[in-house]
Amino acid sequence: MVAPPDKPTILIVEDAFLVGLQLKRDIETLGCEVAGPAARVADALHLLAQQDITCGVLDVNLGDEDSGPVASALRDRGIPFIFITGYETAAESFPDAIVLRKPTTPESIAAAMTQAGVGL
Repeated sequence: MVAPPDKPTILIVEDAFLVGLQLKRDIETLGCEVAGPAARVADALHLLAQQDITCGVLDVNLGDEDSGPVASALRDRGIPFIFITGYETAAESFPDAIVLRKPTTPESIAAAMTQAGVGL
């Protein structure tokens, strides 16, 4: 499903089921469509290939893998992304990435998306 042009589609990559659901709700309250949440890199890359993604919201640690390949794919397509993590540092390969610390709020997510250039 493709979102209307005035409604951004946000890719959520989060392996914790309940956290992913909360992020989905939070982002939907901002007036966005949501792709995901995807718990694995392969699932996220599939969504990225199938949908017109405006921005990514990525947990850094996805259990036995990290979201670096998704961030790289987004960056290669010129799509902004935000890391949301409970760790002190985000992926070292993305030193200029916007990083929010868990737990976060819809207001923090909205501010980060605005900083990334996503119109809300």
